[in-house]
Amino acid sequence: MGFLGRFFGRDDAAVTDARRIYTKLMGQSRLPGFYGKGRFADSYDGRIDVLTLHIAAILTNLNRFKVNGERLGQALFDEMKDDFEIALREEALSDASVKKRIQPMISLFYDRVKSYAEALHASDQKAALDKIFSNSPSFDIQNSDSESSESEFRMNMSDYVIRFNESLSSLSLGQIALTEFAFPSL
Repeated sequence: MGFLGRFFGRDDAAVTDARRIYTKLMGQSRLPGFYGKGRFADSYDGRIDVLTLHIAAILTNLNRFKVNGERLGQALFDEMKDDFEIALREEALSDASVKKRIQPMISLFYDRVKSYAEALHASDQKAALDKIFSNSPSFDIQNSDSESSESEFRMNMSDYVIRFNESLSSLSLGQIALTEFAFPSL
């Protein structure tokens, strides 16, 4: 949205909807149940990975709605990018430093979304997701009490993502935009 639109208080519906979706996904991705020993590392990388897997499920489902879904997906991406930039600016970085640091973050986001989207389109979603989680540097494997608890969490995360994606697939664009979706239990 342009400067004048913000100045005069006009808000694009896609931007408003994207902000609502992003806020809900961010809240879910910060739940403590995702992090800890044998789970995602409670670090920048781990938190971004959890947020990205939620965004990937939303984006995968928005693709069903062609132009309007793409528009909302782009607005969601822009909302996330703006949030990343704000976080970097809060670290008192200059404009040049923010620009330099945001590019690798966005590239990593694209790589992760692509991996999750491919897994959600795979014939064996569970195996594809398990492979991603097995190779993820975001898992706190070094601090895991046992390999079996970490493996169990990976399987639970795969089930979680599949159930979230399936629940989204039955919703309309309006229902997704209004965040009328529920998250599966962890």
